Parts: sequence; structure tokens; C-alpha cells
Amino acid sequence: MSNLRDQLLKAGLVSAKQARQAVHQERVHRKEAGQEGLEAERREREEAQLRELEEKKARDRAAEEARRAALVEESRKTAVAARILNGWIKDATAGDRRFFFVTDGDRITYLDLNERAMRRLQSGSAAIVDTLGLVRGSYCVVDQGAAEALARDHREIIRYWSTGAQR
Repeated sequence: MSNLRDQLLKAGLVSAKQARQAVHQERVHRKEAGQEGLEAERREREEAQLRELEEKKARDRAAEEARRAALVEESRKTAVAARILNGWIKDATAGDRRFFFVTDGDRITYLDLNERAMRRLQSGSAAIVDTLGLVRGSYCVVDQGAAEALARDHREIIRYWSTGAQR
């Protein structure tokens, strides 16, 4: 296999004159740089390749960390969704009594609840949580088991719970 100059010449990408000039310039450069200069250039190229390889490894590590963080976040969201859906009391919001509670900060809102759901909320055997778009509406009522599981790991989505976990 011939060198790159010959291949470019055969492909017609450079002329014979340009190929001769390149050979001449290379010979002049080698003579001017000397053995030490050529060695220094080779070392610089090798160091640049090593730096480039290290940078690529660092980028790959950062991408892998971001991928793992995304997986952890996705599994967290899946776990929250499962807890909400498993503990959701579907018929709680089918009532005519308004239950007022405080949401993020100072905003007050309400849910129309049935009598049984009102008693469960007041006794602490149910809680109001953000639905995170899983069910219709912004808030829903979940049973005590779901509320306890959410209080352990995802306290930020509990909006009302009368057993001291009130948000």
C-alpha cells in the first residue's frame, strides 16, 4: 500500500507538481527540525492524543453518570406513581362536603369529599397528595399505607395528613 500522497495523486485530487512540492517541504522540514525537533513533534502529537483520549473518557463518564441519574429519577417516579395508584381511594371525591387544605405555600384549595373520606382524613387514616398527573385533578385521597410510604421517601407531595405529617 502506498502513502497518502500517492493515493491522492492517483485519485486526481492533487497534481504531480503539488505532490512533489509536498515531498520537498517535508524533506526541508525534517532537515530544519533535526532529530530532536522531530522527536519533540512526535511527543507533542502523542501527548495531544492522550489528552484527547482522557477528555473522551471524561465525557463518557459524565454521560454515564447522567444516564444513571436519569434511570434513578425514572425509577423514583415509577415508585411514586405506583404508591399513589395503589393507595388511591377512588370514591373519596364523589361527595358533597368541601374539605379545604393548604397547598404549596399559602394557596388554599378544596376537594369535594364524601362523609367516609372526611372521617378518614380527620382520623389520619387517609391523606391528600399531589396526583402528579396520574389521575384526574391535581390532588387525590390515598389510604394510610400509601401515605406512610410516601411520607418516608416523597414527603414533598403530601398536602394534608392529620397525623403530624401535615403539609
